[in-house]
Amino acid sequence: MDVEMLEQLLAQSQSLLVISLLISLACAVLCGVIAARRHARWVYWAVMGFAFGPFALPFVFLAKPKPKPKPKGPEDTKP
Repeated sequence: MDVEMLEQLLAQSQSLLVISLLISLACAVLCGVIAARRHARWVYWAVMGFAFGPFALPFVFLAKPKPKPKPKGPEDTKP
């Protein structure tokens, strides 16, 4: 292989890496925002969006919302 050919291959692989990282970052932000609006765990879905990219997007719409904490009232306290 020629040195010039290797340099071209390296440049192409670097640009592909940058593009894939940008896509993963965009999917992480998008999944996090969608999950937050659906009252789901946005940090979890942001990580899933980064790890799995566009494949995580359909699943974030199926995410169950976080359970609401039960309010503590006077009837819940025991003497």
